[in-house]
Amino acid sequence: MKIPEHPIFLESVEYIRSKLAIDGLDQVQQSILERIIHSSGDFSLQSSLRISHSACEDAIKALQNGAKIFTDTYMAEAAISPMAKRTLNSDVQCILGLAPASIDSALTTRSAIGMRNTWLDFEGQDNLLNPPVVVIGSSPTALIALLDLVEAGYKMPSVIIGMPVGFIGVSESKLRLLKSECPHIVLEGSKGGASIAAAATNALLRAAENQNGRIT
Repeated sequence: MKIPEHPIFLESVEYIRSKLAIDGLDQVQQSILERIIHSSGDFSLQSSLRISHSACEDAIKALQNGAKIFTDTYMAEAAISPMAKRTLNSDVQCILGLAPASIDSALTTRSAIGMRNTWLDFEGQDNLLNPPVVVIGSSPTALIALLDLVEAGYKMPSVIIGMPVGFIGVSESKLRLLKSECPHIVLEGSKGGASIAAAATNALLRAAENQNGRIT
């Protein structure tokens, strides 16, 4: 049985809709925008949101078919897992689970190594027909590591939610994702974060829960 949204959330969404002039977005894309604004309290995110052609449809289909969700932080995993359990019971996994406890931080990051190890482990499971949804809310190096693997010929994710936050390497990693062949949902610039990336993912989970792909 589908669990309805909390009344306060629904009231918040109605308020957000009253303040936005939304044009050119379908219902799923609009729900993503509403949820990331609700998560951040920042209406300016509307001008930074970029969604590639068919990215939402690709993500919904993958989630309906049991695709895993990989996150770059435990915070994002914690923010997505309740919605995943309420909707499709999707498997949510943080890439840091396959990262070393310590590294030479002058050379790389735990997130980059975790992403590489997680993706190579997935490729070894012979499950290439339904690749994961990848959620990046913190680490631009994890995003770059994944794009490096895709460019080297490894399987492309069903969609990449690319919303790392910060300044060093963040905008550059997002620009590279925007120029790639990977289906993507991106916040341009320095804004982002685990809660915002999770909000976009939760919108897709809600959409995938419904046969017609509509958000309630």
